[in-house]
Amino acid sequence: MSFSLILLAAGNSDRFKSKIPKPYHKLGGKTLLEISLAKFKEFKEIKKIAVVINKNHKKYLSNNRIENVKFIIGGNTRSKSTYNALKFLINYKNLKNVLIHDAARPNFSTNLLKRIVKQLKFNNSVVPVINPNDSVKY
Repeated sequence: MSFSLILLAAGNSDRFKSKIPKPYHKLGGKTLLEISLAKFKEFKEIKKIAVVINKNHKKYLSNNRIENVKFIIGGNTRSKSTYNALKFLINYKNLKNVLIHDAARPNFSTNLLKRIVKQLKFNNSVVPVINPNDSVKY
């Protein structure tokens, strides 16, 4: 089973209060975008990666060590950005499943990703959820 990945990195990071958008901030010498991509590239099932970027953030990509991905210009909303990437990926006939993640959140569990990939063998879609323990989240 083959997968494609849409990594969303087109947001303005308004709440972050920084001149540098979140995906391009460094942690341990790598940007959050690079960290996310490195974790996803561990999965040989992922055949095509589309990174959705903001057209105004291209200058931040020149310092990154990013290979074997296609950069797609995002839209005005997260859903439009996702749609732009899906339009690109539809040209790849052998890719059946699409994983979508946010580049500003590189601390995802690779075990969770393994479970998602496994469940997609038996289901049409998989959405991970976390049961809240905090009454405020209810």
